[in-house]
Amino acid sequence: MRGAAILMIVLHNFLHMTVHVKENEFFFSSIKTDMLLDSFSSFSSPFIRIFFSYFGWYGVPVFMFLSGYGLVMKHERNSSGGNSSKQGSRLQVVPYLWKNFLKLFVLLAPCFLIYILISRQPVFSDLSVAQFTMTINLYRPRMIVPGVYWYFGLTLQFYILYLLFYRFRSKAFLITVIFLMMAAGMAVEFLADDNTNAILRHNSPLWLPVFLVGVWYARQKMVPGLAFFRKHWGLVLMAFTILWVWSTVSPWLWTFSPLFVLPIFGLIGIHFCEGIGLSGFWRYLSSFFSRCFAYLGEISAALFVCHPLVRTLPIREYMGDSFFIVTLTYFIICVLVAAVYNKCYKMVMNKLLSR
Repeated sequence: MRGAAILMIVLHNFLHMTVHVKENEFFFSSIKTDMLLDSFSSFSSPFIRIFFSYFGWYGVPVFMFLSGYGLVMKHERNSSGGNSSKQGSRLQVVPYLWKNFLKLFVLLAPCFLIYILISRQPVFSDLSVAQFTMTINLYRPRMIVPGVYWYFGLTLQFYILYLLFYRFRSKAFLITVIFLMMAAGMAVEFLADDNTNAILRHNSPLWLPVFLVGVWYARQKMVPGLAFFRKHWGLVLMAFTILWVWSTVSPWLWTFSPLFVLPIFGLIGIHFCEGIGLSGFWRYLSSFFSRCFAYLGEISAALFVCHPLVRTLPIREYMGDSFFIVTLTYFIICVLVAAVYNKCYKMVMNKLLSR
């Protein structure tokens, strides 16, 4: 899931700079939707570029879901003997916050510093310091550069908010917060202006439903309907894909679209990992792609932080009729840079955490 999600994000952030159709990420725009539909109605439109430009950002909610899932598996499954319903008291707040802040800071700082030097921005300006500390989301989210790095501040907020849901593990409390935040998201979408909507969606409250679904899923001993999903994965995948695509162009369903995309990634992940219904060559091919996506997942954090730097290279100037070659070149460079960066990052973190 991480591998597929980062692939979509990396391609999205490159290809949406090459077409006129843009995404509905921080607010819903009927104009963008109309442009999408008009483009798809024309057979001469660059379908792949438009698809990733409009839909590619949906890899981000997958990482939100996995953040909630991962925190539960790390801090609740181990701290309560496999029973995550009990209230835990073993998570030490200050070390937990410091370790997670350090993890994000060490990942972000080198690439952001390089970006500042390339773009000739002041290193010690108020905005730069706010971005280094990942607090810029709170008051100047539209000044985040590169814009992709808004996710660092969001993740830090998720780490902080998780402490509340670690302490209070009632399923009723969890579900209530999910529904309240979904209702708040719809209210903001229809009642707030685009600027207010964008500011609120650069912070954690309106994204909590996706994060908390990950928390809920990790706490389940048995997920209702999962066996049916596995058995009829093709039919279920088709149904959720239709629902997701519809929700991305409908103002009444758009708030729910980040939730609808999660089963799609999950089912595809299960299919690739287990090779359901495949044999012979196709099973081997499925296993090969599974390993490829697994590797992308392993370096996904490095890919996320490095690809905005690669994107600054004048690669897209050569797009022209060589769309596939240029995009493939961009992606290969991203992977190579991220592979090196990931090793350096892990080495530094191991030394820092061993002290």
